[in-house]
Amino acid sequence: MKTFLFYDVETSGLNPAFDQILTFAGIRTDLELNEIKRQTITIGLRKDIVPSTQAFLTHGLTFDELSLGINEYKAALKIHKILNTPNTISLGYNSLGFDDDFLRFLFYRNLLDPYSHQYANGCSRMDILPFTVLFRVFHPHILNWPQIDGKPSLKLDLISRENNFVTTGRAHEALNDVEAVIELSKKMFQQKDIWNYCLDFFNKTRDEVRINNIDKKLDIQNTRFRICLMVSSSFGSKVNYMAPVIHLGESLPYKNQSLWLRLDSNDILGLNTDLDIKDTFVIRKRAADALIVLPALERFWDKLPKESRNMARENMEKLLIQKERFFKFIQYHIGYKYPFIPNMDPDAALYQDGFFSFQEKKEINLFHQSLKDLNFDKIESIKKIKSSIKSSIKSLRIKILANRILVRNFDNIPDNILGHAEDTEYQLYMNRLKSSLEKDQIIGYKNDMKFNCRQGLEELETTRQALLNPDQDTKRMLDWLEKYIKAISRSS
Repeated sequence: MKTFLFYDVETSGLNPAFDQILTFAGIRTDLELNEIKRQTITIGLRKDIVPSTQAFLTHGLTFDELSLGINEYKAALKIHKILNTPNTISLGYNSLGFDDDFLRFLFYRNLLDPYSHQYANGCSRMDILPFTVLFRVFHPHILNWPQIDGKPSLKLDLISRENNFVTTGRAHEALNDVEAVIELSKKMFQQKDIWNYCLDFFNKTRDEVRINNIDKKLDIQNTRFRICLMVSSSFGSKVNYMAPVIHLGESLPYKNQSLWLRLDSNDILGLNTDLDIKDTFVIRKRAADALIVLPALERFWDKLPKESRNMARENMEKLLIQKERFFKFIQYHIGYKYPFIPNMDPDAALYQDGFFSFQEKKEINLFHQSLKDLNFDKIESIKKIKSSIKSSIKSLRIKILANRILVRNFDNIPDNILGHAEDTEYQLYMNRLKSSLEKDQIIGYKNDMKFNCRQGLEELETTRQALLNPDQDTKRMLDWLEKYIKAISRSS
């Protein structure tokens, strides 16, 4: 039986490769949104995570709550099993824009398949935020819509409050947010024909067929192009969450990406500022992702602000005039490959290093089985698994991630039990986390940086100064975070 798994996560920060899921909450329902089961998993902070003060002020998790949590490796196994229950459709609110990235990296660094919950055993993903945007634009009467300073807002907690949704916890608490998403979904589910229409946007085959069935009506130098409307919360309320777009084609290096150009841009193709084509931007869409593509039918087009409609018409005329630059633009972006980052940290290498090979999967299965059989109360047992890793795991990335799993999750492993090379790799990693030198920054997949101790303490101090009258709970939280970060910086 197909089921929905509504879920939400709270995290130590905003970086999916380097920050950590701290709570996972899920409620499984049938396709009629009747609850079947609910569960919450709390995870203790890893000793290599510098927590973000702003994240903790948002979700309000305390030291006492996290101290009762299980380690990340055990949590990853549990969550992976939940999402990979056959015929599970996993979904949340902005889950494809935030939560699912965290899950993929959680699974990857714990040597679990990061993608199987998207396609295997009848499983798939969806996101309720794009549903909400479509209803907001085309069927706004079903809800009371909140505003902030006179501007529309799609924040879940505000929608929940505006519509008196019944939930059991505080806002931004994972289970409370899951309950709010289900209440929101029930409101939209009342319009079953529209609900079912939205469902198909998250079916890869149907999403691709819908786009391919849109007529190509713009002729530029004997090549015909689709003009469409793209709907996304990221476009903002000023343009009614919609943008007129032209379909450029499919990426050559990345077969799952189609490329689109916004037609309501002030500087289309970088013409006004003489931008190098390498500095221009396209929208990259994957089938069944959170970007919704609609045909440019008049009843849809009329939902665009007048300024967007006028700019789209002007820019289509520019494309007809600037044909040579337009096709150079297409050629560059269709062939574009993401730059290789040579010094990327192994935790962040999911996309660059790609899928686990057949041989790596064999090594991973051996590692998981060894941990399952391991008695961590016996030093000899720990030495045995280390010997097994050295002799049977040949892949460097699997070896590094396997050793990191052991050090991060099992506190009773004595110092220097891992063997010289492995101890050195992890110790160097921790030394860089504690360092304030630019050369020691830990590099991510976007060429971004892992939050280090210096940054953590700076953010905490900035937050302290900005809070005029913090309550006692907030003061206790700030004191605990300061103590925690300083303990990491002093650790040997």
